[in-house]
Amino acid sequence: MIDHSKRQPVLEIIATDTADARAAELGGADRIELVAAMTEGGLTPSYGVIEQVVAHVSIPVYVMIRPHSRSFCYTPDDIRVMTQDVRVARALGAAGVVIGTLTPEGEVDRSQLQPYLSEAKGLGVTFHRAMDASSDLLAALNELGRIRNVSERKVVERVLTSGGKPTAPEGLPELKQLQELGQTLNIAVMAGSGVTIEGIAEIVSATGITEIHMGSGVRKAGSFQHPVDAELVAQAKAQLICAVRSLELHEVARAAGRRRLSR
Repeated sequence: MIDHSKRQPVLEIIATDTADARAAELGGADRIELVAAMTEGGLTPSYGVIEQVVAHVSIPVYVMIRPHSRSFCYTPDDIRVMTQDVRVARALGAAGVVIGTLTPEGEVDRSQLQPYLSEAKGLGVTFHRAMDASSDLLAALNELGRIRNVSERKVVERVLTSGGKPTAPEGLPELKQLQELGQTLNIAVMAGSGVTIEGIAEIVSATGITEIHMGSGVRKAGSFQHPVDAELVAQAKAQLICAVRSLELHEVARAAGRRRLSR
């Protein structure tokens, strides 16, 4: 399990094909979220796309496992499909998967998660923005922190969330709460949705989150009609590194101030 207490700037970029993934890597992205059908919020890409992207980039590729966009509640047939998709993603060399299931009441559905979490052995796991459709964000994160594998190790590495709001900039107070809880659970909180290059610094400083997820923000005109732009990715990465360094300096200064007061 990754030690999420360390301040590491991590930029994840949404890619829909090999060209997107190559541009993301060229610009300095740390990880790819590979998806299809962005007009539906992102669905599972084809096996051919997974194979090609994994073969053409060296950074980790996390594959979206989502069979439809109707809801985050799934039938037994859906779960069988998703379990097979996880199995294939692992066989094709993906570094991780991006998943999420909820009950009709908006709680994390552990019984549905378990089959494909078991199949994801050896892979990283991100719980996607199903978080933002949950009835209680903090309860959902706590529940994810309780999921263990047979070796009693945590399974979910991180959650992708906008703090329950339409965009991350609108959910800064909620993201800060999630980040604080995530640190106690050793689960990273990654901010996504509506993130712009110019807005990265505020997200980091206001929440302490150092993992940023971007899609339209690194494409011309902010549109998925355009491919990922390597130069925009480079600008986003530079902003993130700068913001995380500023956060670290602020925390060091604050700790020094507390020590002086305690003397």
